[in-house]
Amino acid sequence: MSAIVVPVKEDKVEEWKAWIEECQGPRKEEFDEFNERMKLTGHRVWLAQTPQGPMAIVVFDGPGADEFRQKLAKSKEPFDKWFRDRITELHGVDFSKIAKMEPSEMVMDWHVPSYAEVSQ
Repeated sequence: MSAIVVPVKEDKVEEWKAWIEECQGPRKEEFDEFNERMKLTGHRVWLAQTPQGPMAIVVFDGPGADEFRQKLAKSKEPFDKWFRDRITELHGVDFSKIAKMEPSEMVMDWHVPSYAEVSQ
């Protein structure tokens, strides 16, 4: 699992939401293939309003989570390029800087134990 927090441009929040909807609607098949290609089993996004402005909290799950940003940075697939360009445009950050960020460090993982964990 890996997580990042990136700003969303204040004047682009509605466009950002439309991009998220596009990935879950008209471009869902491409987005599904993209996540499969990146070896992700989960791709979750929250929009948080903070004193510093709107922020996207993004969590990637799966065997490719730790390498996801680097793989996306190098990909030549048309959907991947479109996705990467939208990140740069809507978040206002150079994607190469996001790709080079150190992996996030999980410092807490509290949860109710699952049946599998209890039965071990």
